[in-house]
Amino acid sequence: SSMSNSKIQDILDILDYLELDETRKRLAELYKSPEFSSYNSLQLLREILSVQYISDKNSSFEKSVKLSRVRNISASLENIKTGNGRKYDENVIEQISSFDFVDKAYNVGIYGVSGAGKTYLMSALCIEACREGFDCRFVDYGETMDELIALSRYTDLSKYNKKIKRLSKHQILFIDDFAISKYPEEGMKILYQLIKQREENGKSTIFTTQYSPDEWGRRLSENENCYGKLDGIRRRLTTGYTILIEKTSEPN
Repeated sequence: SSMSNSKIQDILDILDYLELDETRKRLAELYKSPEFSSYNSLQLLREILSVQYISDKNSSFEKSVKLSRVRNISASLENIKTGNGRKYDENVIEQISSFDFVDKAYNVGIYGVSGAGKTYLMSALCIEACREGFDCRFVDYGETMDELIALSRYTDLSKYNKKIKRLSKHQILFIDDFAISKYPEEGMKILYQLIKQREENGKSTIFTTQYSPDEWGRRLSENENCYGKLDGIRRRLTTGYTILIEKTSEPN
């Protein structure tokens, strides 16, 4: 082909070696086209690199979403509007979806009755955070607590420590259905350790719950020895923003 004997071949080979497939393809395509001569060098550079950039960004976004294990992968912030029996504070949601709070390590509590759409909103925020390049992890409160308690009971604590360490390092941890089940004192020690470590690491947590913070004491544990820990958990998690989703009327 006219390509192979051309002076462009060594550039194509370099791009090939660097695995910049999209860039290589676009350059080869442009070189054959009449508009090639109309590009100046910077325009050409931008043209061939931007296709690679978009492709890489998309694949890293898809990878982030997959790694986050978000509950609802089709959730979208565009659908978060007051109506259909739900009322949102759209100003707060807009503020939060800029993710400026992550720098301050603030947390976000999403409150509402069962069926208000809390998990959907949190999934949409998780997907948006993945798009912005944050390292996200989406977990279910009960499942995670059960797993951590089980791991902490083994004689070999390295698995437990690894899991806690991992959970305390994600830039944003999304906890669905916080305080849905009660746990004994050992559970509260674990939860306290996780929340405290995330605070020390300067990380943000977003959680959904049906219960206001003044009810957490009763909801999280029946053990009276936990009050100090419960207070520490509540104080840390409520530093930041609150979103209340209200159900305005039952949809028919």
